[in-house]
Amino acid sequence: MSALSVQTVFQKLTQAIYLDRVLKIIGVAGFVFTYLNAWRNMGLGVKGGFICSAAAWFVGARFSKIYR
Repeated sequence: MSALSVQTVFQKLTQAIYLDRVLKIIGVAGFVFTYLNAWRNMGLGVKGGFICSAAAWFVGARFSKIYR
């Protein structure tokens, strides 16, 4: 199989399944899984920090949509 045909197959694959969305979903799922596994071993301050950072990330992601 030549490099050109591999590239063509990869381009068709990324157009068909929206690779960026799949990678985002896998990344978020991995973070949530790791986060939930570590939750019981975290101190109260660390838990609060994680909750605040998640809230800040959520608001920041929506900021441009809210104030247009």
